[in-house]
Amino acid sequence: MLSAPFYIEPAALRRYRYFESNDVDDTRQRIAAVLQPHRLTPGPAQRGRTAYMNHVRLGQLAFGSLGYSGRMGVEAGELGDYYLVILSLSGYADVSVGSRRTIIGQSQGVVIGPHTPFSGTFSGDCEQFFVRIEKDAILSHTGYEHLQMEPTIDLSRPQLAPWLAQLRMLASSPETVALAQRDPRVAVEIERLLVTLFLAGQPHKSQARPPSSLLVPRVVRRAESYIAEHATEALRLSDIADAAGVPVRTLLHSFRRFRDVSPMQLVREARIERSRTLLMQASETERVADIALNCGFVNLGRFASAYRERFGESPSETLRNGRQRAS
Repeated sequence: MLSAPFYIEPAALRRYRYFESNDVDDTRQRIAAVLQPHRLTPGPAQRGRTAYMNHVRLGQLAFGSLGYSGRMGVEAGELGDYYLVILSLSGYADVSVGSRRTIIGQSQGVVIGPHTPFSGTFSGDCEQFFVRIEKDAILSHTGYEHLQMEPTIDLSRPQLAPWLAQLRMLASSPETVALAQRDPRVAVEIERLLVTLFLAGQPHKSQARPPSSLLVPRVVRRAESYIAEHATEALRLSDIADAAGVPVRTLLHSFRRFRDVSPMQLVREARIERSRTLLMQASETERVADIALNCGFVNLGRFASAYRERFGESPSETLRNGRQRAS
């Protein structure tokens, strides 16, 4: 087994075989059905299949692998309304993401955002691992309509290790995949976890939101009340919109105009506040990790960082001080 930062045994992916083909046009059409229309330019002809793809879709997230029998040029144009992550299980690719040229290999991958041009040349021994995340999934789980992602993914970054571990587990566990395909609730939780962990590890910027001092409408007050009561639960943006009685985009527009934060940012703030209350009241057997998870935080490092930024001390310091006051 390779010692690369990210590796999945190819046999684990073959159970999700979508197609094999030795025809370039057929290959292009099959891949386009999963990703988007594009142009393929084969290198020197080689015997055997032209391409194969393994593919699994779970709600608004999909993953799989793709390989060609020889060198292949790909011209995809601008992506649609989704983010595409490409990593390498073997071989390499010389690609361009917008105006940035980079190499996909054992130490790094790329992420391409919506409406960003993408092209590249993949080596004959390259097997790509890809993750497709719909733009609406990012919106649903974070409240961000627009994200500017750093296109190069440095696989050696410790912050990305939890995300890579979850990808590896998911791709290697047909039982988990089958359960998520049967139960949409499980699919949503997997989707949420992968989105949250990826954004926790990959540098990005969100769209700025203008402030407003206008009177707050009822839809915002309803949403804030719902968030206050349910912040520690597994909330989606659509859950908050349903509680407020408006479509998601109306909710986002209202929060941008009247609150200068997204609803999901407000959820995170409520969770931080709740965690402080629980830490100060914790028993001798409760741990910081337990309280963080109970408050909806799946990345403990990011929780600790946000907590310190908000309160000027670490969660463990709050826990210790609370126990000292109680004794």
